[in-house]
Amino acid sequence: MVWIRIALAASALALSLHVEAAAFKDVYVDDGGQVHLVTAAGKDLRIVSKSAAINPQLAPDGNSAAWLVMARADAKGEAGANEVRLYRDGKARAIKCEPFIRDFWFWKGGSRIAIDCGGSHFAGRENLYDSATLKLLESFDQATVPTEKRPEWSSSSDRYQPD
Repeated sequence: MVWIRIALAASALALSLHVEAAAFKDVYVDDGGQVHLVTAAGKDLRIVSKSAAINPQLAPDGNSAAWLVMARADAKGEAGANEVRLYRDGKARAIKCEPFIRDFWFWKGGSRIAIDCGGSHFAGRENLYDSATLKLLESFDQATVPTEKRPEWSSSSDRYQPD
């Protein structure tokens, strides 16, 4: 019985250390366009990428970080980001959208990530994803949904309140 208690205590300690080690306190982009994540313990992790990153954001819960990845200029010469990368649970994964991802934001403490996707001048789509699975949870066309009827996670909604 004593050994079971010791084993359970050791497991709980190991789990709590793992959770703390996975939490981030900062994210930034260096002069070379590479993303750096700073753990709660102060360790600086560089995420290597062939593409330049911009607009890094740390989720309010500190478990995820995301940034936009710049795409090559299109046929009209417009450059922008067509991908947002989300780093969570030791992996960087991508959400892509054409022509551009105009903005992204975390919602529900970081358990959700939303994007605003479309052209540079007209209405587009807003999509809400689960941060852990990147499963698409909700989506709407900005041209067909009036501002006052948009979901509360929408940054273009009258009801939006960030975390």
